[in-house]
Amino acid sequence: MYTALRNSLANLLRVPTTPPEVPSGTYGAVEIMRASPRYLTYSLLGFYLGAAITFVVEAVALVSVFVSGDVWAQVLTVPVLLLLALGLFLKWFLVRIDYDLRYYVVTDRSLRVREGAWTVAEMTLTYANVQNVRIEQGPLQRLFGISDLVVDTAGGGAVAHPKHSAGVAHHVRLAGLEDAAAVRDKVLSYVRQHGRTSGLGDLDDAERPTAAARLAPEVLAAARELREESRRFRQAAEQAR
Repeated sequence: MYTALRNSLANLLRVPTTPPEVPSGTYGAVEIMRASPRYLTYSLLGFYLGAAITFVVEAVALVSVFVSGDVWAQVLTVPVLLLLALGLFLKWFLVRIDYDLRYYVVTDRSLRVREGAWTVAEMTLTYANVQNVRIEQGPLQRLFGISDLVVDTAGGGAVAHPKHSAGVAHHVRLAGLEDAAAVRDKVLSYVRQHGRTSGLGDLDDAERPTAAARLAPEVLAAARELREESRRFRQAAEQAR
């Protein structure tokens, strides 16, 4: 039932259910990743807690209505309970479809993340814009053995895919990974390999060219001549005193 409803909704909203396209270009390595099944359980935990509280409140209200003997209240109770049940199902469905439509595409030159159902956000960044790669893990995530990999970019380097409606972001999040440390190390290796101009891929001090080496020979010659002229002018001024 869920699969049929998901496919029907995806067709109605024109939501892609297949993995996102690999960014254009030539790549030495491409890997399509999904959030862990534990992430789905973790995401549904809040739903289950809310559903349990709602069930207790409904049970108390239902008993109170029938004890009161109010006929109209009893008649209205049934549609109210049906609406609440429908609301709980829709909330469960949204959590589930968010998990199913979440994809991460990691290549050796770029990173693409797609998430969302009603509003599809597809963000792509190149490693030249990466400033930091970090792992975030809360107490409940530790309990489920998952964590999030967050990739920070410089000046909004992560941009939305032109086919989808999403704004410029300053980071992308690969949520619900079981092996976030391994993915982090892989991304960092790509940053150092192909993102030499980014914060994590800068040259070591020993590898940095000096200021003189970066200047053209003509500029260096003009600077030396100007220095000599300045020295001769200073000497002439001292002799004139």
